[in-house]
Amino acid sequence: LPRLDPRVSIYSARRPLLARTHIQGRVYNFLERPTGWKCFVYHFAVFLIVLVCLIFSVLSTIEQYVTLATGTLFWMEIVLVVFFGTEYVVRLWSAGCRSKYVGIWGRLRFARKPISIIDLIVVLASMVVLCVGSKGQVFATSAIRGIRFLQILRMLHVDRQGGTWRLLGSVVFIHRQELITTLYIGFLGLIFSSYFVYLAEKDAVNESGQVEFGSYADALWWGVVTVTTIGYGDKVPQTWVGKTIASCFSVFAISFFALPAGILGSGFALKVQQKQRQKHFNRQIPAAASLIQTAWRCYAAENPDSSTWKMYIRKPARNHALLSPSPKPKKSVMVKRKKFKLDKDNGVNPGEKMLTVPHITCEPVSEERRLDHFSVDNCDSSGENPTLLEVSTAHFVRTNSFAEDLDLEGETLLAPITHVSQLREHHRATIKVIRRMQYFVAKKKFQQARKPYDVRDVIEQYSQGHLNLMVRIKELQRSKDRGSNTIGARLNRVEDKVGASVPGHTGSDDGHGP
Repeated sequence: LPRLDPRVSIYSARRPLLARTHIQGRVYNFLERPTGWKCFVYHFAVFLIVLVCLIFSVLSTIEQYVTLATGTLFWMEIVLVVFFGTEYVVRLWSAGCRSKYVGIWGRLRFARKPISIIDLIVVLASMVVLCVGSKGQVFATSAIRGIRFLQILRMLHVDRQGGTWRLLGSVVFIHRQELITTLYIGFLGLIFSSYFVYLAEKDAVNESGQVEFGSYADALWWGVVTVTTIGYGDKVPQTWVGKTIASCFSVFAISFFALPAGILGSGFALKVQQKQRQKHFNRQIPAAASLIQTAWRCYAAENPDSSTWKMYIRKPARNHALLSPSPKPKKSVMVKRKKFKLDKDNGVNPGEKMLTVPHITCEPVSEERRLDHFSVDNCDSSGENPTLLEVSTAHFVRTNSFAEDLDLEGETLLAPITHVSQLREHHRATIKVIRRMQYFVAKKKFQQARKPYDVRDVIEQYSQGHLNLMVRIKELQRSKDRGSNTIGARLNRVEDKVGASVPGHTGSDDGHGP
């Protein structure tokens, strides 16, 4: 059979086939998709280093700290250039674990990402500034200006996934209609108020003898400063007409300019709540899948079809591995630990895995093999026949304790079931019981996952229950009305009325008059 590309294995619970691809996947997840405290410590340390470098750049603009900050900044920039250059190369190499970034063209596609372009520009520009703008251990003035700009760009390195911008964009897109409406009305209020204030104040002179609103541009600047509640106070209306117009339009325009902040704030709150509800809903998906799977297996256990039991059968090709007489518990423990670590790195919670299928290996071997086994053990313990001893060492390994010898004997006396016909009734009954237990466990987990997330969920559940109750009551009323409109029901009502209208009627008709 053709072997699948091991690069796809970093997205599944199975571990990669090749060690090189596995290392690429772990490095890629560590750098590009950080999860866990180790990734947090690394990326937070990088952020602190960039922030400290930016602080030293700010201190270099103060006269009393120029000498110290400039010398320290020189060496810090060298370290950061080497570090970010190495990290960029490692990111480019580790991207090969994904199928769309394989090969030269795949690496170029990865390098064309916006954040990768910013990283490359920062690294190359920093190298140029360090090589050209420095003299020994001192920066030139132009080099310091370039370093400051590059340090600002390095702050974008923190959010490589762009989650902040995506969140902001989604909130703005959802509330785009409200934002456009408020901004449009606020802009109209701004230009109208500025124009009327300009008409009222264009000839007014202040105390120093200057005209503050000499042009419409001055009025627009005053309007922007006023409606955004900055209030520099560099331009103030002088006449009472201008003050009245400014007061009326300021109250109206400021209210509309303040609306986008409230809209964005409520939008962010709703978005965060929506994400939390989505996470709560995503936890129900594996629980529901396990419940459906166990319910179907319980139903299929009653089906006499042989395909129901095939999942419990060992493949014949693996028999030689199952019959190995000398297991190595230490190695198996190491393999389990390694698999547990790989599953954890791949984002799989070992306590929430899908149902596993145990294989049945309780079919006893023949009596001749049992006798041969005991005879070989006896010869081995007595040491009388070295020929049998030599033969036995090829198939059995003596242990140091009697308990381990019994365990080894139990393993060699059990052979795997390789066909459905070898299953007995007690095997099938055990499988049914296990499936039923798995069904109840999955049902309990699904009920726990379906617990209400917040008060809104509780209200929705009560509303849905009330709605179902009203629908049921209407159905009962409809069925009652349908039963009361039948011919038999009408005849009974007519007989009751006739019987009530006849005096002395006892409800029984014997054919004789009174």
